[in-house]
Amino acid sequence: MSASRLVGPRALRLNLSTRYQCLQRRFESTARLAPNPTPTATVSQHPTPNPAFLKRNRGAVVLGIVALAIGAVGGQFVVHTLSPPPLPDAGSREDGILLADLNQRIDEHFKVKVLRGKCLGVAKQLKGQEGGWLEVVQSAAQVDEDKSADGSLVTQMQGAKGLGVERVFWDRGEQRLVAVVWFGGSLCGWPGVTHGGAIATALAEKLSLASALAQDSEGDVSAAAVPQRLLGTGNHAKMLAPTLTPDEPAQLSLGYLKPTYANQFYVIRVMAAQPEHKDAELTPEPYGGAEYEATLETQDGKVCVKARGRFKPSTAAQRMEEKVAGGAKQSYEQFKEWMWPSRQKTSQVG
Repeated sequence: MSASRLVGPRALRLNLSTRYQCLQRRFESTARLAPNPTPTATVSQHPTPNPAFLKRNRGAVVLGIVALAIGAVGGQFVVHTLSPPPLPDAGSREDGILLADLNQRIDEHFKVKVLRGKCLGVAKQLKGQEGGWLEVVQSAAQVDEDKSADGSLVTQMQGAKGLGVERVFWDRGEQRLVAVVWFGGSLCGWPGVTHGGAIATALAEKLSLASALAQDSEGDVSAAAVPQRLLGTGNHAKMLAPTLTPDEPAQLSLGYLKPTYANQFYVIRVMAAQPEHKDAELTPEPYGGAEYEATLETQDGKVCVKARGRFKPSTAAQRMEEKVAGGAKQSYEQFKEWMWPSRQKTSQVG
């Protein structure tokens, strides 16, 4: 190859600047080092599906469910506790249905069954002894008198809404009383809690009943039948409640330990109070009669209320003395009229 061919094209080239030549060489070197691009397969990307409604609104759904639950529970609390529906009046058809259900429930109560089993007097009869437990029941005349009693307090405490049903038992040997009672919904002070006055009335009545039974424990008693194979299948010993209204305690002290909830069964226990040992007594007691203690317990034995009552001394003996004195006075007047009829007439004319 001749030199003119090599020099000619070079001479015809433009004189480029040094900076441009440097950039061109750098570009050429970079192009030689870069790998050749390989064709890649195009992947078809499908659009992601939208999430479900519950996943998208999970927080709102949870908050809605919680709000509905709180509203339902709060509404039921307001309806049944703070503002319950009115209870049926005593003596109505609805009240009779509720009383029938309460009588069935109290007869199936465990403590009632146990006490009625004790009223059979199996252990006493096997030992040839008398006495023991009795169930105190009201006569038909007393039941009719209670139903026909007038007065707002008596009416309020009757029926299933008040002191609807009870079973009372008396131990003649140890002089103690056990009663299973019912506190209805109309006896509430605070919502759902039995009023302290209703509790005091029930305890005072049982204290008075125990005092009356202790003074006349042998009246109107029907002995138990021959013990059966199964306890509770025979006729247990019963006793009619005293016909005279027992005297109220001359002194009554109460101690409320726990709230007594309404619409539940409770157990009242009454027994003679143990003498308190006092080193020095500054003032004498105004009443020196019999003293009894009572407790109001739940079905599992937790004490809610304690009471202590003192009665006037020998109230029954005083009434008997008045009757004897009146009879003696009347017989003496008749004796004087029979013995000196003329003298009695002269004294009356004069």
